Amino acid sequence: MGWEDFRYKQVGLLGAGLENLSLVPHLVKVKATVFLCEQNPDALPKDFSYHFPDVKIVTGDKHLEDLGRYDYVFRSPGLPIERVEASLRKVKDRPVITSATDLFLAMTKSVVVGVTGTKGKGTTSTMIGEILQAAGKSVVVAGNIGKPIFSVFDELTQSSIVVLELSSFQLEDLKNSPHVAVVLPITEDHLKPLSVASPNYHQTMNDYVAAKAHITLHQSQDDWLVFAADNAESTAIASVSKAKKIAVSQAAYQTHWNVDPQGVVYRNGEKFTALAKLNLRGQHVFLNATMAIAVCETFGVKISAIEKGLRHFKPLPHRLEDVGVAQGRRYVDDSYATAPEATIAALTAFTEPVVLIAGGSTKGASFDEFAKAVASSAVKGVVLIGQEAPKIAAALKIHAAQTKILDGGKSLDEAVEKARQLSSEGDVILLSPGCASKDMFKNAAERGDIFKSLVRS
Repeated sequence: MGWEDFRYKQVGLLGAGLENLSLVPHLVKVKATVFLCEQNPDALPKDFSYHFPDVKIVTGDKHLEDLGRYDYVFRSPGLPIERVEASLRKVKDRPVITSATDLFLAMTKSVVVGVTGTKGKGTTSTMIGEILQAAGKSVVVAGNIGKPIFSVFDELTQSSIVVLELSSFQLEDLKNSPHVAVVLPITEDHLKPLSVASPNYHQTMNDYVAAKAHITLHQSQDDWLVFAADNAESTAIASVSKAKKIAVSQAAYQTHWNVDPQGVVYRNGEKFTALAKLNLRGQHVFLNATMAIAVCETFGVKISAIEKGLRHFKPLPHRLEDVGVAQGRRYVDDSYATAPEATIAALTAFTEPVVLIAGGSTKGASFDEFAKAVASSAVKGVVLIGQEAPKIAAALKIHAAQTKILDGGKSLDEAVEKARQLSSEGDVILLSPGCASKDMFKNAAERGDIFKSLVRS
């Protein structure tokens, strides 16, 4: 497939997300008739019609009507497939349903590394990019992190390596797979609607895993799959893949690549590098780094470039991000920990006493393992906020009965103050909610930004 396939065609872009918006200049260039269909008119860039006056705008509750008029439909990842299918039931001449991600994988001549999993996608993608750049490769990090892929499409060459962070919603209807697929641990997530404004979710855990599996579904024996061998879901996906496999484990010498709790990486049982000396911390970050190392092995990258790239890596915003020290307390923003497993992993990064701020809106997860992890960690107290506070408190009372629990009130301001009062000099105050943010904030980034502003004010 190429751009000429869209010349003079009717193209519907369902959703005004960054992916679909990045397609517009390319489609306009080949004189496609483009319809941008978005339920919420406020989601459109304010100057969109000025730059693209010929694009037809369809907003409101009827934005999914009359899909039969299109030759091609691009679904935004935030739009549930079921809603599109429901709108197509009475359509006689069905359009081609695709997405920006699938079109890119079909069209590109560059080598693509796709990264998925429940948590750590952005960190792992960034680490891969840093290592490849240190090795002198031409690399672009895009997808959910970095730039929408079609905003840089014209700059890519056959020698380019593109690292794509891919969510389950981007993967679930792919008909193409990347050359190198990376499957991080998969745990419960996106199993209930987050809000009216963000309705996409999976009906069951099996559906969620099946969506993730599309990253390798169309790979061949010439491709690579790097997977987390300690995770049952990641291993299940690997078991049906046709690609060459590289297993990464946190258990001693069980696979080609291993990393121990102290961050020492082993290759075939021989010490390869020590991640702690590269200023990395936390067992989940150690796993992310080892997965990145395994990926870069497929490109023949040497250890000197691997260590240089990882040394250059800086934690992404809202991912165990050091905010600073105030009144003797160290504040850490881990707002992107939107599932219990992410907070469990974050707790392994600290040996000093921790006051944890947790809670938020539901994603359908259990908090039993979360509470057990709190009990066995350096956490001295938990300040709870949001919709899930009662559910978390109940789990803590069963599994972490000795841990002090405080009601964080109705604002993050109040929660931060209570955490400060509960803490002492030398402690860490960690925002790692283990929940989504839609009950109190626009998104997890806003939650983290407010936390940082409170600390620095």
